[in-house]
Amino acid sequence: MPSSREKRYERPRVLVIDDSKLNRAIVKKTLSHENMEVSEASDGIEGLEILKKSKFDLILVDIIMPNLDGFGFIKQFKEKMKDDFTPVILMTGSEDLNTKIKGLNIGADDYLIKPLNENELLARVNSLIRLKKTHDELYEKNLMIQKELSIAQKVQQFIIPREFDHIQYPKISGRYLPIEDIGGDFFDCYKLGDDTGLLIADVTGHGIPAAMVMTMAKMMFGLYASQIDSPHILLSRINNEIRNLILDNQYITVFYLIYDAEHRCIRFTNAGHARPLYFRRASGKILALDTDGLFVGIKDDTAYEEKSLNVQEGDRLFLYTDGITEIKNPEREEFGEKRLARYILNNADLMGSAFCDSLLAELRLFSGDHPPNDDIAFLNIEF
Repeated sequence: MPSSREKRYERPRVLVIDDSKLNRAIVKKTLSHENMEVSEASDGIEGLEILKKSKFDLILVDIIMPNLDGFGFIKQFKEKMKDDFTPVILMTGSEDLNTKIKGLNIGADDYLIKPLNENELLARVNSLIRLKKTHDELYEKNLMIQKELSIAQKVQQFIIPREFDHIQYPKISGRYLPIEDIGGDFFDCYKLGDDTGLLIADVTGHGIPAAMVMTMAKMMFGLYASQIDSPHILLSRINNEIRNLILDNQYITVFYLIYDAEHRCIRFTNAGHARPLYFRRASGKILALDTDGLFVGIKDDTAYEEKSLNVQEGDRLFLYTDGITEIKNPEREEFGEKRLARYILNNADLMGSAFCDSLLAELRLFSGDHPPNDDIAFLNIEF
């Protein structure tokens, strides 16, 4: 069954606004022969009244008319159109260039010189009706995409954890702020018996492609984290699994660790991700955690290094994506790793959500009106 929009385009509707009955008759006769439905108005005010009740695919309007001329009509009509697009052809008996420029500047889409030439009239009307049809089709497709993005956003919000109450120790809090409706950054945590797995990752790019890869990768980590108790072996397995599922220009930076409750240590592997910062409360120092290893998804059978670090009570581990360190201020300076480390040192006594919210406030203060150009995700882990 054709849609109502498709039915309307089977017989386009045109409104001609002109105080000359002769000109209106010429337009109506010419366009009616082309199976177009033509309505008439004698001035701009009457035209606006008709448009309150009916929609049209195109409007032809004369410049010089009583009550409300063509310029005044176009100005008022365009102000009321909002997202709708109805092309307007301005009809003028003047060859004056300034008159044409004025009409185009206030919103006319084309113009015709009187006396009207029927062939030119048909050519310009058909051209703009095709444009109108293309615009409406794209507009409807865009609405459908926006609805699908909204659904995808809800799915992503569901699969990225907001609460971490199922992990008793260490204490975990975090924030996720995509710059688009959906993004490629993600984090997760896994209860592994008495141990805990913690993951943060960043898929190249933004939008739908990054979000799709993110979803696949998150599912894979969720599947294998409980089966593989070594971070470097887990990353090798994920790399081989996802290698053939992503585009050639896509890859994932990953940092994964396991907190070993029995030995009070973390075992970790970094696959090209931003270096997590470890705050050692006893010494008041910050350690940047890193290992050798390519991005996930770049090369088959990639080997990853694994390291360990003893954990002490009161320590803090901060996992993040580079959206934080790459935020720029109005002078185009990046926030950087050093500023982030300084923030952690200066706010050592802030815990949980207070620490997270204070950091976001710090980032907003630093960037001013300069918007972030990447997703922001981080996990705050307190031992």
